[in-house]
Amino acid sequence: MKPLDLCLRFQLGFTLLVAGVSLTETGLATAAMASPTNAVAYLAAVRQFADQVLMQGRDVYGKPTPLFVDGLHVDTREPVKWKWADGKEWVLCNLANQQGLFRTLDGLSQLTGDRRYKTAALEATRYAFDHLRYGTQNHGGLLGWGGHLAYNATDDVLAGNPGGTGRIHELKCFFPHYALMWEANPKATQELIENIWNGHVLDWATLDFNRHGSPTKRGQLWANEYRGGEVFFWGKGLTFHNAGSDFYFAAGMLTKLAGAPEPVVWAKRLSQRYVETRDPKTGLEGYQFSQCATAWCDDAGKIRGDRAQYQYGDDFKGHRVVEGTLFPTYGNTPQTEPQVGRLLLGEALGEPGRDFTRQAVEELTAWGKSAYRAKDNAFIPMLTDGTSMEGYVCKKDGYFGPKGNVLRAGHPGPSHLWVYALGFRLSGDEFLWEMARNIARGNGWGDIGDGVSLSHQMGKGRGEDKATPKLRFSDNLSDPRLVFALLELHRASGNAAFLAHAEAVGRNILKQRVRNGWFVPSQRHVFCRMANDESQALLHLAAALLGQPEAVPAFTGAQPFFHAEYGTSTGRVYDSADIYGKTR
Repeated sequence: MKPLDLCLRFQLGFTLLVAGVSLTETGLATAAMASPTNAVAYLAAVRQFADQVLMQGRDVYGKPTPLFVDGLHVDTREPVKWKWADGKEWVLCNLANQQGLFRTLDGLSQLTGDRRYKTAALEATRYAFDHLRYGTQNHGGLLGWGGHLAYNATDDVLAGNPGGTGRIHELKCFFPHYALMWEANPKATQELIENIWNGHVLDWATLDFNRHGSPTKRGQLWANEYRGGEVFFWGKGLTFHNAGSDFYFAAGMLTKLAGAPEPVVWAKRLSQRYVETRDPKTGLEGYQFSQCATAWCDDAGKIRGDRAQYQYGDDFKGHRVVEGTLFPTYGNTPQTEPQVGRLLLGEALGEPGRDFTRQAVEELTAWGKSAYRAKDNAFIPMLTDGTSMEGYVCKKDGYFGPKGNVLRAGHPGPSHLWVYALGFRLSGDEFLWEMARNIARGNGWGDIGDGVSLSHQMGKGRGEDKATPKLRFSDNLSDPRLVFALLELHRASGNAAFLAHAEAVGRNILKQRVRNGWFVPSQRHVFCRMANDESQALLHLAAALLGQPEAVPAFTGAQPFFHAEYGTSTGRVYDSADIYGKTR
């Protein structure tokens, strides 16, 4: 199918959008069949956003560059700024936080045939490789991006702490658009991925690593000897899975892009380390595969060691209580992003990546069979051996909460529905469909239908008689993650009703989450993050309606963040809350 001629079709799409027609299940399915026309309004909104980004979101502060700013005020068009305690402000430009934008620009060019968007992303990436690498001078260095380091576009310097000191390289489920980076500069992309592993891995024999890295003199890299060994060993780093998943995703993508077999071997070894933490009774994985003796158990660093052991160990005698045996480790629902990373890597690699897909399916299954309560759609806080911690009251202050904090079950929503739907599409596993069905019901969204017969038919042709949904969504539901979930259910089942419901949510995004052409979480929010879920959701929706779901880069579920000292605040703050969370 050729790229849409938006000039001819935009008016029709806009008319359909504002008509406000209430459609039955049958009507929805019928409406979804007129796919090219239905795609117009969604693609037009993304294109308007992208045009505004190209016109108003570039780095024109200090020395103009091809880079983009991280976000803008939707009314004043002022760029998002960071502030030091002395009051000095600077324009925030973080290439890691812009990977979703680059995926949007890339995909928009694929669907429209207008290369301006992808070209802009390529130019920014090339400039970053040429000017934002630092350390071991500089092709042995790292990019100034990530959770604690960014580019100060006002002064044209890297910044992470006041004065530019203490550069910390951190990636946590950012899952960069390596295919685009490879197209921009393959040599620099390979150097970067290799330098990430070289700068974060502390012991190649055990794969002990730290989520905080620094440019380091190049070692043997993939030629190192791997020993493995017992997990939950005392290491020097904090082997968080949200960081580890970024590392094995990068190495796996390097094998796909460069054709070299060694990186994916190490990617599999690292992913397997988390598998090795699984409890034999429940199958639940740990969020870390090691312990760190220097981790702060309190706010002052006077007490150090394993933070779970310190805070919970006395009350769960006879059980192994370490950070790697808590489920979930953070928040009250399990983090989806590492499993998404495994699934997307498995899909990208094909047969060589099937281990990643299998590991994700196994972990998602363990969540559902060992920790999920269907009657109230809840994940139960527990030790990975199955010991419930629900209702536990913290006896002391610690890393996981203050004294008196009560551990409560959490309720999965659109992100979990999406990961189970994605997992089902890539595996055909019946239980993953059952979990998606339970989560949909538990949120009051109705029934996605029976997936048993569908799983038997995966790859053998799909029909409208399988997985017949009886969904019901509130009229104002506009969560972009729900669009991705419904699109995965549509791709897996071939049932047009899922696509039609995705359209309904897409129309709500257009009505509720667009202000002055910028995407925002609500009309009350004042800042637009350039890499937002809304633009990606509408782009993927348009691609599905055009019959080209694979034409756009995969959605990774990344939740960008910058975490540093800000103004006179005590400690570091997150831009996601303190800037993009601001409302009128």
